[in-house]
Amino acid sequence: MKKFLILFIIFNLMTLIPNSLFADICNCKGYSGPGGPCYAGPGGPAYDGPGGPAYSGPGGACYSGPGGPAYSGPGGPNYSGPGGPRYSGPGGPAYDGPGGPAYSGPGGPCYAGPGGPCYSGPGGGNSCPKVC
Repeated sequence: MKKFLILFIIFNLMTLIPNSLFADICNCKGYSGPGGPCYAGPGGPAYDGPGGPAYSGPGGACYSGPGGPAYSGPGGPNYSGPGGPRYSGPGGPAYDGPGGPAYSGPGGPCYAGPGGPCYSGPGGGNSCPKVC
């Protein structure tokens, strides 16, 4: 019962945490100046040097070699072929057509214009879905 309660609390906390904390640091979209969610300088949330949160070397969060968290080959988390999590064909999880989960037109979840969730100007990019 305690395990269930702990999982329930963690799940509820995760729904309250802003999406910006879970931004894709390997392909960050948003303000990249000092203090921004995509700042790549030393100590920044998107720093890609050794030990940084966006490090792309072996063992890093953005490593794209086989078995790495950013691997884009068949079966990898970034695979964009049919059946993959980044497939952009009709019905795919990254489909950019009207009504699709990655639609980038006005009002879409990946819209990058002013006021859109993926706007890259100051104050923007805080709620851009990972699929974008």
